[in-house]
Amino acid sequence: MANPLFSKYSQGENRVTASILAVFERISFSLVERILQILCEEPNQALLEVKNQIKPKGFNAIPDGAIQASFAYWIETKVFPNSVGIDQIKRHLEALEQHPNASQKKLIVLTPDDKTPEPIKQIDSPLVVWASFNSLANAIAEVLKTDESWLTSDFPLASEQERFLLRELVQMFLAEGLLNSGKSDAVLIVPAREAIKDYKNYSVYLCQPNRSFQKVEYIGFYHNGVIDRRIAKVLAPPIKSVILDEEGIKEGINAEELSALDASIRASIQTSLELLVEKTRNDQHWAYKDTVQVFLLSSIDAKETIPLNQDIRNDLRNAAGRPYAFTQGQRYVPLTSLLKHPLTTSELLNSA
Repeated sequence: MANPLFSKYSQGENRVTASILAVFERISFSLVERILQILCEEPNQALLEVKNQIKPKGFNAIPDGAIQASFAYWIETKVFPNSVGIDQIKRHLEALEQHPNASQKKLIVLTPDDKTPEPIKQIDSPLVVWASFNSLANAIAEVLKTDESWLTSDFPLASEQERFLLRELVQMFLAEGLLNSGKSDAVLIVPAREAIKDYKNYSVYLCQPNRSFQKVEYIGFYHNGVIDRRIAKVLAPPIKSVILDEEGIKEGINAEELSALDASIRASIQTSLELLVEKTRNDQHWAYKDTVQVFLLSSIDAKETIPLNQDIRNDLRNAAGRPYAFTQGQRYVPLTSLLKHPLTTSELLNSA
């Protein structure tokens, strides 16, 4: 019987681990293998072998084919930064080393830290792999990419049900506060073909209501093949859901998210939203009475906005050499990497 999809364990570590395993149980082995390969940085390490015409050692018989697997990938999960204990990891490692039936062995230590925990460094074993929840979320995003690389590669293509399950798992990480919890300088990069206009005109970022994001202090805009050089500061918690009409504006300003804000910031939000509502009656891509989520941002020329030396040109290519978008949904990059003023997105990622 399959495990419950999102576990009801009271202890956070057990709940998160059980939920990860429940999702892995419901998707194809090839997708799980690809995610583990990305996490362990071993792209060519096959966990399952499918072979034609093999000859077993010591036997003359040659079967038409074989499916073989002999591996043990163990997962130790922590839900708080700086909580890895060296004694516990050593005990796990000792038990894993004695595993009798696995030629491939890994202990994956999954934590919300932004860098390798010191106990992992001290152990320094090739059998121990540390990964952050950010890394797992990025691995999931990698296997869910919808560019054309799947046409010319052996990578598995996720079904709609698998895409749903993996996206829900990442949403759980967000809800549990596991993404970016050990790092304070992440910048949210959003696709912005239309959103850049909202930012320039109204100093806001609008998106679908109740969409989940990591808590960030800055937002960057990706449009026309570049990350815009203006990195906007988030001035207030987002209003999760607001209707773009006069009544909705009043309710939005009084939303719980904004209750503790300074009166001047609340007034600025109200002015921006009122102007936006006025424009939605005409040619805005958001329609009058649409329901949206709203981020209030520093204006392009405000002192809080970070000006980079230049736009960052996207030069990413898939395995077939075709260009693909830096982000089609949302992506997070370190502010420290942006402040190195990279010329290209590959330079940006390499400095992260």
